[in-house]
Amino acid sequence: MIFTNIIEFERRMDIESINVAFFSINYGECTVECVYAKNLRKFLFAIVDKNIGFTCSLDGLYASAYINHQEALQKLADCRNHGKWDPKHFYEILNNSLPHVLFTQTTESQYQRVAKVSISNFEDRIYFNHWRRANISPKQEKKTEELLGHEVLNFCKTSGITPVYFPYPVDRTYSVMNDFKEDFHQYDFCQ
Repeated sequence: MIFTNIIEFERRMDIESINVAFFSINYGECTVECVYAKNLRKFLFAIVDKNIGFTCSLDGLYASAYINHQEALQKLADCRNHGKWDPKHFYEILNNSLPHVLFTQTTESQYQRVAKVSISNFEDRIYFNHWRRANISPKQEKKTEELLGHEVLNFCKTSGITPVYFPYPVDRTYSVMNDFKEDFHQYDFCQ
């Protein structure tokens, strides 16, 4: 799926000096809360009142239409009121909404609410805490890509570091969404 409207959306974010945008879109009978981190090229989604969500990383303008969260797929199908569901359709609705959607800077509480339901393999340790000097493990690779996106994963691989996640958010949890490289340079490995 090519997000043809993401450049214009990011331009609007720049005009308003917003790095992590929060907005909602309607999908069938459901409302989906969206968090988009411009520097990470990362979407987090939460289906309102369903306590479930999913994530999407952009690689340039491209995003895979594959969603590996089966429960979220079923909820999205339920939102449209029919058994079959094409994930590309959700992304087309999202892409078409981007030029007109109203957004604000995401607050820490909004980020936490969406993040806690957006990852596919739920576990307690989903909130970024600090960096560790160690090669990233395959399990951490999957989690990092899902939570923070391709760019952070590539940064970790080339830098020989791994993000450490905790079961509760800290001051740096949300700030790493704004600019993970700034967080790394500011704190390095201090913990």
